[in-house]
Amino acid sequence: MTTVSAPRALPRWAGIDAARGLAIIGMIAAHTVPRPGGLGGDELIVDGRPSLLFALVAGVSLALMTGADAPPPADRRSQHRLRLVIRAFALIAAGVLLWLLPHGIAVILDYYGVMFLLMVPALFLPRVGLAVLAVAALAIAPALRDAVERAGAPEQEPLATVTDYLLTGWYPALLWVPVLAVGLLAARAGLGRPRVRLALILGGLSASVAGYGAGALLPQLPAALGLTDVTAEAHSGTVAELLGSGGLAAAIVGALLVVLDPVDAAGAPRPVPTAVRVALEPLRALGRVALTVYVGHVLVIAALSPLGGAGRFDGVVGWSILIVLVVAGVAVGLACEALGRRGPLEAALSGLSALPARRARVRD
Repeated sequence: MTTVSAPRALPRWAGIDAARGLAIIGMIAAHTVPRPGGLGGDELIVDGRPSLLFALVAGVSLALMTGADAPPPADRRSQHRLRLVIRAFALIAAGVLLWLLPHGIAVILDYYGVMFLLMVPALFLPRVGLAVLAVAALAIAPALRDAVERAGAPEQEPLATVTDYLLTGWYPALLWVPVLAVGLLAARAGLGRPRVRLALILGGLSASVAGYGAGALLPQLPAALGLTDVTAEAHSGTVAELLGSGGLAAAIVGALLVVLDPVDAAGAPRPVPTAVRVALEPLRALGRVALTVYVGHVLVIAALSPLGGAGRFDGVVGWSILIVLVVAGVAVGLACEALGRRGPLEAALSGLSALPARRARVRD
């Protein structure tokens, strides 16, 4: 009889769930809140930033699914890579299907699937390797995107679709690798360590100030310096945007870990004040069913498309849809937790990715 040691039990980080919930609220708001000047009007604070926060949390989740700061030995890593590949293709398929509906939303799921595929080779890199990957991708990917756009993006398939997913689309996977790598690095370093949280907060704030500062100040310099086109606008995919919004995301994750998963100087857990826990429980509950709520909100907006569609809802209609969707999402999260279950789509995705391991399991 073969004995297999049980995997190490990992904590459920309330701060990570809350960050995921905040990202979902931001994405729903971006699709429902009335926009001054219409669809092409001024940028809202919920444009672009929530999706980058979700990407950072996705990087954290990749580590949490694979042992966090104690990844499995080399001979057991292939099954984790396979599970991630299956998860990625499932997200791509779901995203492609959602794109077919009349909602006006730039669906993110298929782009996330491509990001997960890109992260498969990096899944078990050492922390130094992840840091090098993040810096290198941040420096190279935007420059590569700019070169492709100057030369003219390919129009023939499948190269056009590949280029869109990797470099020129709404959520260019190659450009977002640094954000996922930072999330993966943080979890590999240990989310319960005070210095890791401090690095997320201070490093994130510093990067955010640098990114948004560059986007605001550099275009004001003389045109001869060639910096007038620097921008940190949402979905611009520039180094400034990735630093600004990605850094803000890191600071938010670090702050929520401090608030909802407090530890002492040695890293031992401390109790969460009741008022804080109760106040942020809806956010945490929403984050536990983020995939279910995201897909649900796309379906609802598609059904309500005669009222305007994403970015076109008027006044009280848009705000009402936002409130109803968020309250419904929180209710789903609380109900699933009360029943001891995962969200429906979270459970389905996890079960699908685990199928190869189940088939390979031998009873003896």
